[in-house]
Amino acid sequence: MNRASKKIIAAVFGISLLAMFAWAGQQPQDVLGKINFWSLYDAAPAIPASTAEASKRVYGADLGANSHEANLTPFYEPFDKRVAAARDVIQGAVDARGTNQEAMSQRAVADANNNPIIAGMGGTEKMSEMSDEEIQAAAMKSMAAYQQSMAGGHQETANGTQAIMQRYMNDPEYRERFEKMTPEQQEGEMRKAMGPGATVAQHTAAEEKRAMQAPNEMAVRAARQKEIAALLEKLLRIDSEFEKKDKAIASSPGNHDQIAADTKANIAKLPIVHIPGEASYDGPDPAKLKVVLREQAALDRTRAAADLQQRTALFAERKAKYKERAASYADWLKQAPGAARNSSASLVNDTSTDLALECEQEFIKRAESLRKYHEGTTKDAAYYEQLYQKKLTEM
Repeated sequence: MNRASKKIIAAVFGISLLAMFAWAGQQPQDVLGKINFWSLYDAAPAIPASTAEASKRVYGADLGANSHEANLTPFYEPFDKRVAAARDVIQGAVDARGTNQEAMSQRAVADANNNPIIAGMGGTEKMSEMSDEEIQAAAMKSMAAYQQSMAGGHQETANGTQAIMQRYMNDPEYRERFEKMTPEQQEGEMRKAMGPGATVAQHTAAEEKRAMQAPNEMAVRAARQKEIAALLEKLLRIDSEFEKKDKAIASSPGNHDQIAADTKANIAKLPIVHIPGEASYDGPDPAKLKVVLREQAALDRTRAAADLQQRTALFAERKAKYKERAASYADWLKQAPGAARNSSASLVNDTSTDLALECEQEFIKRAESLRKYHEGTTKDAAYYEQLYQKKLTEM
């Protein structure tokens, strides 16, 4: 069944079907909101203040004696432990996700099959075997039959219902306008299609009250689900946005590739000399070559220091953006509505819970992103400092 068919059915039969097709998984409510993401991000170590500090951390104090990178795991261990502790808070809920989603899916199908309209179409299993055209035809027939039965068998009611559904399914402009109507306006549209002589199903006061409450509750739950979905989407975009900014730093004028190209051109201009002996040499003057390579190392070091300064600011900006999203998420949690009064609202609420759990997983991944960026920035700055110091000792 394609997405268009699902949209048609959901619009005709209400939000319960939309929930049926949602990937819903109930998770323990007390798991969410227990991690202090602000504190977690603040625990990330600071970027080295200079290339010299970065080099000392990566290669040790004696650059000449040690050209291999040190194991940085001990340095990051305190932060890594905090990240692991945060993950442990929600891991049980994450592990149970598959089982809970299967149970919720079964419950959703059962609830949907209890809907008289869906039952009139043969149930969800039968619907899954239908084409788009068959779904539309079965939907109109079942809805009309249901309305007719509720109105005491009057054909005018069935005809009016079928007409409004036919227009909804075949007229995109009308469908868009219909979806924007309030429930009262939609009911008025249905009554108008039935005609003045049609008999409308009568409801008790209690039924009318429940009918009025259900859409309001569903609207609140659906809006809440939309909010958490939007928050998650914004969170997922942060890293790609900052990766672009980092690439812009690395590729800006005067970057290391340009320095290497200029150095290559300068070496090509050096006079070629012949040095006789056991290790005969024909090439650029060694003394002049050392000067050029030392100049390259100095330029690379200066550039690395400038990049380090910009990446330090980018690191702080990135962390602030994570904290901003974490604050929005905390506000979303505080505004949680009470217990759902009907199964459809419960399904939508469970979907929101599942998205919230995914949000918390992604917040933890953002902490890991800070760690990864910190380490990469440190090693990059350290490399050019070490290279410069080695060129100094070679002179």
